[in-house]
Amino acid sequence: MIPAATRNPKALTILPHSGMNVREYFSLHFQGAVFPLTAGVILFGWRAAAVIMLVFLGTLAGVSIWRKIGSRGAQMNYAHALWLATLLALMLPAQLAANHLKGEYGGELTWPLPLAAGLLLAMFIWLLGGLGSGRIHPVIVTYLFIAALFWDLLIPHVALDHNRLLLGDVLNSSPLPAQLVEKEPWLTRLAPPGVDGQREQPATESLSKYTSGREKPARGWLPLQGLLRDNLPPLEDLIIGGRPAPIGMGSAVAVIIGGLFLLYRGVIDYRIPMIIVLVEFAALLILPIPSAVTDHTQWHWLAMRRSDVGWAAGITFANYEIMASPTLFMAFFLATAGPLRPMARRARTIYAILIGVGSAALQLYMDASVGPYIALLGVSLLTPVMDYRFNPRPLV
Repeated sequence: MIPAATRNPKALTILPHSGMNVREYFSLHFQGAVFPLTAGVILFGWRAAAVIMLVFLGTLAGVSIWRKIGSRGAQMNYAHALWLATLLALMLPAQLAANHLKGEYGGELTWPLPLAAGLLLAMFIWLLGGLGSGRIHPVIVTYLFIAALFWDLLIPHVALDHNRLLLGDVLNSSPLPAQLVEKEPWLTRLAPPGVDGQREQPATESLSKYTSGREKPARGWLPLQGLLRDNLPPLEDLIIGGRPAPIGMGSAVAVIIGGLFLLYRGVIDYRIPMIIVLVEFAALLILPIPSAVTDHTQWHWLAMRRSDVGWAAGITFANYEIMASPTLFMAFFLATAGPLRPMARRARTIYAILIGVGSAALQLYMDASVGPYIALLGVSLLTPVMDYRFNPRPLV
């Protein structure tokens, strides 16, 4: 779908077999990202737009420096860098555009963080091979590097009330009581007077604590059905929007529409996102999870077969894992990157299956908010092996 970039990206030579030059190719990708980007700015307000602009500024500044250094710098391209900056910005929370984050953040100065993230992204683009040649996604490396240092700052806690959209301030919020999740659907509930939203624990946190055994239930016992009923928001809010999430993942519908646009324009392979999501969904149903969290929690394979769980709860749980995590965003916008995916169709199938299984396992037993990214990072390292094994060899 996309061959290796030319050695002279400044000339924007037409890419072979595509009919597009570099700028046009990434412009199509950006058009697909406009859907989750627009939804994110609407759902999280002007601070989301500020985070995006800060990442752009940092990336442009970094590229202007690194493209002057060596042969790798000559391969760096502004259109490619801005596309990667868009992806990175969509993975960050809107609350980072602040002078001082109060409450659980301890009053830290955070607005320089997205600016520094853009500078780091430019550095990793240079280190990992520039345009079209790196097997490791620089956006994932940048995000995980930042997450390792500033994990608490990357946890989103607020989405704007439906009548405070776009112009509201996610920092002007009131906290819900501890361990309480607002169960009223976003489209019908109202924020308290004088605030633009309510601060609450994101669904990924509740899911990760439960499946990893870190949950400490108040009454010493929390069944899976209790988690779904009491500790998670309505599933429709994760699909439509209105719950705490990174900027680009506030609305699953917007992510899907953006991905379908890329499929329609033929710039990504439909097999990869389709197989990733289907395999991950199946793995979430099969892999062992607790039927209940107690002092002696036990994990069960195919937990939905148990009478205290049932098929309805098992399928609903898998739906929550898919919609709350960055799986859809990763499958459509990251895993389909040309340098990461294998060339042969059979190899792409294996590539997608491995990502789906890895995402499910890492979400369940590590963290739902970063599991898909780490799975993609690990599987992408196998792409050269799959290209070697599955590419046809000439007869001698």
